[in-house]
Amino acid sequence: MKISFLTKPFSPLERTAKDIERRFNYLKYTLMGNAYKAWTCTFPLGGHQDVVDSFIKGAKFFPDVELLINPSRKDAKGSVLYVPSSWRTLRDAIILRRSGWAEKLIAGPLICLEHIDEYGAIITDPAIDLYLLASRWVENVYHDEAAQKHLILNDTAVWAAGVDHEVWTPQNKEPSDTLKNVLVYVKGQGKTMYQATLDMLNLYEKETKTLFCGTHTPTDYKKMLEWSDFVICLGGSETQGLALAQAWSMNRQTLVYESDFIRKNKRNAAPYITEHTGKKWSDISELDECLASLRKLTPRDWIIENQTNKIAFGKFLDIVYGLLG
Repeated sequence: MKISFLTKPFSPLERTAKDIERRFNYLKYTLMGNAYKAWTCTFPLGGHQDVVDSFIKGAKFFPDVELLINPSRKDAKGSVLYVPSSWRTLRDAIILRRSGWAEKLIAGPLICLEHIDEYGAIITDPAIDLYLLASRWVENVYHDEAAQKHLILNDTAVWAAGVDHEVWTPQNKEPSDTLKNVLVYVKGQGKTMYQATLDMLNLYEKETKTLFCGTHTPTDYKKMLEWSDFVICLGGSETQGLALAQAWSMNRQTLVYESDFIRKNKRNAAPYITEHTGKKWSDISELDECLASLRKLTPRDWIIENQTNKIAFGKFLDIVYGLLG
């Protein structure tokens, strides 16, 4: 099978312009001292770094798959096109699919940021054979929004990216028996629960360190996970929750805050959490219960059985074979 993995438009001019922009932004953010923003500009392929990295690494486990990364239009002939993000790249892929040059076109899950009618409702184009969403709740929301806006969203499927369990592997395989060190990971609206969470952890005499999303590099996060025994996540809804999966791969369970607002709106703060990887809580009393009943878990085992790069790519292939019939 030949798969064309597209993270950039076909136009050489557009590709060059994006690369120049990336290099400029890297210098700009480096001079500003913003290590996180600078890191986001170090990935020459573009797209969501974790998703792109997972896909390429996962493909290496399947020798029967010929993976072409940003090929020319000529080289993409007869292949299955896959566009994980970038509406401009999808725009070009749609033209190729309409011409019959490509066998199938799969897109998602990162074309739209919030709503399905972004970029002229491009994800509803009939040339797209299948659109991927990162979890079931997102798929439901997309179809509900399509119905409300009288748009036709073609076939969809749920697919989650994998985690590199060889990169995200702990030096200390087991958390301490006391489960004393806690990493508090804060993202977006989760800040509203931050002080109350620290107060509760203080009652349990926990040692805490805090990491705010968007202010750290993966290396910073991994170091913090290595120090910690478990993680408390304060955020909003997550389409997949790759930061959670990275913590699980480091064998750190997560206690994830999920507000009443998220639940009432049928969203999810941790779509893939299980009893093997942690718990959810919605208020301080529930956090109290989680801490009181806290016990050691081995979430890394769950990752190795369910969400490595190899497993994720294998699930992607299952979707493709189903599409090809």
